[in-house]
Amino acid sequence: MIYKTRKIEKRLLCLAFTVLLLGAVLVGCLWQLRAAPASAQPETDAAERMPAVPILMYHSVCNNRRVHSEYRITPETLESDLVYLKEHGYTSIFVGDLVAHVYEGYALPDKPVIITLDDGYLNNYTEVLPLLEKYNMKATISVVGEFCQTFSDTPDRNPLYAYLTWEDIRTLDDSGRVEIGNHTYAMHELGTRRGCMKIESESEEKYDKVLTEDLSRLQDALTQYSGLTPIVFTYPYGFISEESIPVIKKLGFLAALTCYERINYITGDPEQLYRLGRFNRPAGITTEAFMQKAGI
Repeated sequence: MIYKTRKIEKRLLCLAFTVLLLGAVLVGCLWQLRAAPASAQPETDAAERMPAVPILMYHSVCNNRRVHSEYRITPETLESDLVYLKEHGYTSIFVGDLVAHVYEGYALPDKPVIITLDDGYLNNYTEVLPLLEKYNMKATISVVGEFCQTFSDTPDRNPLYAYLTWEDIRTLDDSGRVEIGNHTYAMHELGTRRGCMKIESESEEKYDKVLTEDLSRLQDALTQYSGLTPIVFTYPYGFISEESIPVIKKLGFLAALTCYERINYITGDPEQLYRLGRFNRPAGITTEAFMQKAGI
């Protein structure tokens, strides 16, 4: 009995010693952490250190107030947005600049923002370009091939509904304020196929062929008539099929714009560039409300 008691006492003493030793080690670690310089402190959450790049999506910018909608705003609204961005320290960049950042380490400004315009309306030239020049901004304009061809063949300069010609596109590109994107040649429609999505009954081989031919047609036309070859692809209506990703990569596109409303936290992974999120700018809400929605 005495032996067992002494054995228990010995174990208790060992346990007490271990507790005291661990306590001393813990106090020492806490003291070192407190005394360490800021550079030795634990890093902040990785997501907070990733560049945050909001992308804004516009369409038609015209003066006819009676036809404003989810995809049509006034030049005054756009100007208000640009003023807001300038006053809050944002610098506009091209999608191509973001690509260069990921692939080549191109330095982004402290507060980057990307301004995009879809469909290629003529008013992107007549109304938007002067505002970009006025506020020292850039924009990425994604054009639809069949629209450009129609208005190049039959000129109509009404900014309420007309689209850019091949010559307009060349002028915009030469301005240094605009980057041109591919928005398909003839797949900007909602029919049996939703935009450029794969039809459910369609084989992957057939889909590859259809999408390749359409996008290549616009790439070739832009190279021939406007002297440029886009690296940015923009999904019509934001509809995406996973099967489209290998196709656009094969054709040399380095980034793709969707309609998913989210801020892009750039990780450095090139795959992320093929699913860039954007915030659509509708009429009927204030600049402050729109920018708050976009996290700006």
